[in-house]
Amino acid sequence: MPRKLKKALKIASLVITAAAMVFVGGVLMTGNQAEAQLPEYLGSQACLGCHTEKYEVWEGSGHAHMVDQIVKPSDLPADPASAPAELKAELDKAAYVVAGHRFLARDPATGELKYLSVQYDDASKSYVAYKGGSSWDNGCAGCHSTGWNVETKRNAEMGIGCEACHGPGREHILGKGDVSKITVNAASVACGQCHNGTGKVASGTTWPVGYRPNMMSLSEVGFTYATVTDDKVPEYGKPKMRQFAMWEASAHANATNLLIARGDHYLERQECIKCHSTSAGLMIADGQTFDPKKHLVNDGVSCVACHDPHNSTNPGQLRMEPQALCLSCHSVARGGEPVAQIGTVRAPHSPQGDMLQGISAIGVAPTKGPHSELSCIECHMTEGNHLMKVIEPADVIGTARKDSCSSCHTNSTPESRDIYLSLWQDSVNARIAAVKADVTYIDAIVKARPDALGADKAAYENARANYWYVEKDKSGGAHNFEYAIKVISSAQKEISRIKASLSK
Repeated sequence: MPRKLKKALKIASLVITAAAMVFVGGVLMTGNQAEAQLPEYLGSQACLGCHTEKYEVWEGSGHAHMVDQIVKPSDLPADPASAPAELKAELDKAAYVVAGHRFLARDPATGELKYLSVQYDDASKSYVAYKGGSSWDNGCAGCHSTGWNVETKRNAEMGIGCEACHGPGREHILGKGDVSKITVNAASVACGQCHNGTGKVASGTTWPVGYRPNMMSLSEVGFTYATVTDDKVPEYGKPKMRQFAMWEASAHANATNLLIARGDHYLERQECIKCHSTSAGLMIADGQTFDPKKHLVNDGVSCVACHDPHNSTNPGQLRMEPQALCLSCHSVARGGEPVAQIGTVRAPHSPQGDMLQGISAIGVAPTKGPHSELSCIECHMTEGNHLMKVIEPADVIGTARKDSCSSCHTNSTPESRDIYLSLWQDSVNARIAAVKADVTYIDAIVKARPDALGADKAAYENARANYWYVEKDKSGGAHNFEYAIKVISSAQKEISRIKASLSK
């Protein structure tokens, strides 16, 4: 039977069963009776009829296939006959495959699912030994499945289904699609319930038992986890940090607050709010007009700004290719065609992508640098860190840890890399400080005498825009040292000349 037909029949069966439970013996049941008959969690297939497109892309995602049942040999990642003889007996027991490479079987003595002593290695494309025996029920089930009940040790659905992120669907369905009975938001805490790494509740369970996606904090269910600060990237494994704790400490998490602090004018500008609030950005991308008085949610640049929780088309479930994703906010053009020249009215906002490519300064020829061919994540997400913070050479001196430069600069020491980086940044930042002092001086004169610049007005505005460009890049030359020096030196020379002429 074709897969789609089987799915359709299964859904029809589910709908008929639900209808029969709500309408029994020709008598319409009350809401309370229906609640008593229907389970709280209905499974993702109950969402298919109304949310077909979302379901279809989710069905191909890693979330949907976190745990797959093994019914026949072809359900395994490779031919079981290829397994070494000493592992074949273990593999033959497998009832489920977890994340495509580890295997579970039910312990005949306890009835719980446990890991087997075999796994599939993606790199070598072969079955290899694994230290099995640990309990999936006690250590993993709450995140690997949906609607896990710690008392009965049963779930509503294997894998990470719709209700894991949107909450149980019974009330939503009984309410005929009432959106107030389901959770739909861009808050990262729904992801944090699993992507936290070192969390636990008082009972020792490593996931937040009782958490529902409409809760705004994991602490509401007594869940604690190791947090970080934004001053230094913690080392993975000491203790193991996962994405959520790092994201919480990042500038991304605070992005909406930064805009709120600047006032309503910035909140009302669609080009600002679409990058500073994920819920706003998703609305605008959908062609809707964002009104901060009605729609403002302080969600920052949350997980779902970059990751599509339903779709695995791109690696890491990213919404687009990684560099394009970063440049959709971190460039003057906000992901559009690069601008030929920055404006002079106000400082360019987040021009990191332009500086990296060595383009857009006024009167300075484009200049590629040694880092221009790198993507943002190569330096800002070393070890997969979601602080988006570079691990500088100075951070690893005297340790065995690698910094963000190590993967390319393999034949140098952290000490030598630190010297180069410090030289670049000290040189650029010293020039920025000198130009800033001159700009402050000139702007004060112009405020008092608007016509003071005379014929130098355009030259000053161009030079000041170039200074702003280098300052707002905030890398101190690390993105593109040669171009940064050319641009700030050009600005410094022109502004010094204008300052001298005003001082006569």
